[in-house]
Amino acid sequence: METTTPPQPAKKFKVFTYHTSVDWKSDRQGFLNSEGKPTIEMSSPPEFKGVPGMWTPEDLFVASVEYCQLSTFLSFGGRKGMPLLSYKSKAEGVLENVDGKYRFTAITIKPEIVVEKSWTKEQVEEVVHQAHDNCLIGNSMTTNVIVEPTIILQ
Repeated sequence: METTTPPQPAKKFKVFTYHTSVDWKSDRQGFLNSEGKPTIEMSSPPEFKGVPGMWTPEDLFVASVEYCQLSTFLSFGGRKGMPLLSYKSKAEGVLENVDGKYRFTAITIKPEIVVEKSWTKEQVEEVVHQAHDNCLIGNSMTTNVIVEPTIILQ
């Protein structure tokens, strides 16, 4: 008599919900809010008739994928015991008109990563690629995200 293994239940993943609100101030300015967090005063960018020197949705879009790359890198590196000494990055988002609509066509993140010499550049690059592949913000957008690391061993 043949026995069969009963099917395993599908793994349940948690669902997370995030809430924000905006309040219009004047012209193209307003406030971004989320309970328990500092309010951010924002504007449209100057090129779209906004106020110079203020955070814009475009800034936050680019910054969100840049910071997600960092936090995902720290998570994967931490699990592997990476001896990280420093990480800093710069990001550039390219906003273009495509088929009559503005959209970000590319975001390039350039991290400078310093680790102890007990690791190789290849090991660090592997963590960079794992972070890139698993960054939830990058995976949630259609924009092409490019990561160009500079790795320094000390």
